[in-house]
Amino acid sequence: MLVLRDRDVLTLLSSLSQEESRRLLERLHDILREFSRNTRVAPEERMIHQPERESITTKLGNTSLFMPSSTTTSTGIKVVTLSSGGLKGSINVFAPEGDLLGVLNAAEVTAFRTALAVMIPYARYQHSKAKVVVFGAGRQAEWHIKLALLLSDIKQVTVVNRSSPRRMELLFEEMAQRYPETKLTLLLKTAPDYDSQLRSRLEDSDVIFCCTPATTPHFPYTYLSAKPRFISLIGSYKPFMQEVDSQTLLSGGRIYVDTKEGCLVEAGELIKANVTADQLIEIGELHGDDPLTAAGNVVFKCVGLGIMDIVIARELLAMAEEKGLGLLVDDF
Repeated sequence: MLVLRDRDVLTLLSSLSQEESRRLLERLHDILREFSRNTRVAPEERMIHQPERESITTKLGNTSLFMPSSTTTSTGIKVVTLSSGGLKGSINVFAPEGDLLGVLNAAEVTAFRTALAVMIPYARYQHSKAKVVVFGAGRQAEWHIKLALLLSDIKQVTVVNRSSPRRMELLFEEMAQRYPETKLTLLLKTAPDYDSQLRSRLEDSDVIFCCTPATTPHFPYTYLSAKPRFISLIGSYKPFMQEVDSQTLLSGGRIYVDTKEGCLVEAGELIKANVTADQLIEIGELHGDDPLTAAGNVVFKCVGLGIMDIVIARELLAMAEEKGLGLLVDDF
């Protein structure tokens, strides 16, 4: 049994090559394709088992999420707690017979796998020399920026946040060395001309990544110019949360999602807009390399699935074993 601490996971992910990232991307997409196929086959033929996640909210205001899943070849459960201190928890991965293969710190894996899921539709909607706006400066935002830069050609990245966290400053320093032709800027909400700057950046944007648990939209639809763009929403995971208004959400016609059922129950944007299942397309239904099409903006909403954690965790355990990382426990 292999234990991967937070620093072990970060070491593995931070050194990913473009080829390794694309391999993980395709592996994740394959699992999501199998998940979508599950709905069309008899229960006894299903390879993916994805029960609804359970949650507990304590009197202290902390919310713990329990996410079991199985891909048949791997079974596991992620348990995380969301508090004022952020997300903390672990992912346990088991062999089909029940042997515990590994335990991973969940924080970095969760941020990475969510951003990687966004890259599935994003990769089909890439713009050369794209201008990107990112809302948020946490781990989710960091991985959106890292993966987008690694997998595509980006001219400019604007991070919108209330403050300038040290982690983001360090990321900018690192990315500036790796991608000297990409302009990296931070737009603080405290800036005196914040509203006019935000509107200008959004009008000019090709891509918008929304990565915060916002309860009110980051911007009104009127701030977007007529040109189409890619918009991803991963921050809201409860019915009262909302990162964009209904007009922005519906601005492309149908909406791409990771799971129809999960998004209709958990995503505040979809609930407030009274979205129905026939308006949604799971990215697991996408095959081949055909580009995404929409009447306007391409909008992707992701609430996350346990199988996403299990497949990435299993891949990281294999990589860690090859590279000699982690703590090996022989007598568990």
